[in-house]
Amino acid sequence: MKWIGSLLLFSLTLPMTYASPLKLDESWESISDPEIMSYFFTRDFALLPLSGTVADKNKYWSGDYWALNKGNINYRWNAKKKIGFNLKSPSKDYVRRMSIPELSELAPSEKYDLFTGNYDYPLKNEVARVAADSQAEIWEGICHGWSPASMNHEEPIPKLMINPDGIEIPFGSTDIKALISYYYAYGFEVPDTHQMGRRCYQGPWFNNQSDCYEDLNAGAFHIVLANRLGIDGKGFLADLHRYKEVWNHPITSYQSRVTGFGKPKRDSAPGTVKTINVSTVMTYVDEDGHDWRPVIGTPKQYYKKVTYQYSLDLNNSGTIIGGEWISKLRPDFLWLKGRPRQYEGLLSRLGELLND
Repeated sequence: MKWIGSLLLFSLTLPMTYASPLKLDESWESISDPEIMSYFFTRDFALLPLSGTVADKNKYWSGDYWALNKGNINYRWNAKKKIGFNLKSPSKDYVRRMSIPELSELAPSEKYDLFTGNYDYPLKNEVARVAADSQAEIWEGICHGWSPASMNHEEPIPKLMINPDGIEIPFGSTDIKALISYYYAYGFEVPDTHQMGRRCYQGPWFNNQSDCYEDLNAGAFHIVLANRLGIDGKGFLADLHRYKEVWNHPITSYQSRVTGFGKPKRDSAPGTVKTINVSTVMTYVDEDGHDWRPVIGTPKQYYKKVTYQYSLDLNNSGTIIGGEWISKLRPDFLWLKGRPRQYEGLLSRLGELLND
């Protein structure tokens, strides 16, 4: 999945919860402490399940990342002519004469403006100003909005809404996904956004890769994975691409297996008495196209898998105190973002379109 480069700084510079500063005898950097995600995680390897999946099957839906170079949520995805820039939106009088099929071809932003009775299209204009760029790279979009929206909300169903003038405005599932994704990307900040691991900006062609070092510790990663999915039945979010591009996805299940045991290594965490090699297959939700109806339970709900190999450092109590990546493939950072308590601003009526 593709998404934002510069916009990542907007999403993930929200207030974070961090662990205490790094001490010389700690097993991982403070940015990689599992306490960033929860203070209550079990770290005893024997108590951590080797597999797990999300419990809520109505969430974690596939959706678009609303590319900036297509106009973001100004994109008329359901129209015969799919455009996202220089939209000539219909006047109030013209809207009255439009049929439901004709109205269904408008962009998600235009439909929302009509639903709220705003024929001067304030949301469409805001999107054109702040979230649409015909020159943006193909991977830039609002993946940082889609992924937490998918994790926090049941998949939207189509709705026919009546605006203040009695005009029926049709919304497909994709329209509502676009609006909630946009709100998560731009509309609100929450105090409980957590990021574990730094963003790696530089590619492997650079000699100085200090921002690409193993700041997301493999042992800490396994603790989060097994607690969130294996014990709590809840997913989390991860950037699965380590360099310039940021590809955020909701993580929905995993299957781990022990592939070997070993003695402490030279760079094992202090206090390590045994290492365990692990191979983990992690499943994540991928993007789909655009659909009027929900996609969960259909072939249009897309899942992909990625396999990681790493070792875990255990102390004499069997507690995971560190780890090391074996495979070159590994996630860049993990994060969580809570859902809004209420909707404000231009999208203050968004809750009326949701089904949770």
